[in-house]
Amino acid sequence: MLKKYVKNVYVAFDPQEATFLFERNIKLESKETLFSQIPAMVRHLYFPKKRIKLLIGLLVAWPVYFLASVFFIWPNKLAVQGLAILAFAIIGLGISIISHYFAVFSEIRRLKKLYNNLEWPIESYCAFFAEGFLIKADDMEGVFHWDDFMCIMANSTVLSFNFCPPGTPKGKFFKKYYPRLDTFYIFINGDDEIQELMKVISEEIDGLIEFR
Repeated sequence: MLKKYVKNVYVAFDPQEATFLFERNIKLESKETLFSQIPAMVRHLYFPKKRIKLLIGLLVAWPVYFLASVFFIWPNKLAVQGLAILAFAIIGLGISIISHYFAVFSEIRRLKKLYNNLEWPIESYCAFFAEGFLIKADDMEGVFHWDDFMCIMANSTVLSFNFCPPGTPKGKFFKKYYPRLDTFYIFINGDDEIQELMKVISEEIDGLIEFR
């Protein structure tokens, strides 16, 4: 099963020589419980907050700009161009958000298919170091530096590790280890020690951790 997702195991550093912090054995007992949590979990992790705020701002700005143009500068050519640019920006942003949710629904389906095909209960092992972490799970195995990823989404329930896209230099590098470059998850279930570690990593590596 693992070879479908892992072509070669990536080892960023020697765990025997790294600064060990703590380890966890994670066991998921109920497929039904996890399946009921996956949709809300994925939607929450990948809620496009910034884009939705920007869309709302543009939807407010367009009629304000239109009224200002009518009463003060209409029929100025620049005013018409400004309205057109705002309209295209709204349409483009709307399409972007719709595409984002198609990707979210696709990720929900992928996770359900993945976990449905595994032998239950699911067990995985994680060891955390100052330099990074080690994971052994059904869909992922490797030793990673923290900044090997494009970003890490974190909340009290789960950590989501997002590889860089395949077209980027880092994505091309990891493609030879992980052909699909799928996002993978560590279920932390309110673990205070892991949450505190994420806060420390966030302070050390700016922009890596996104708390949700």
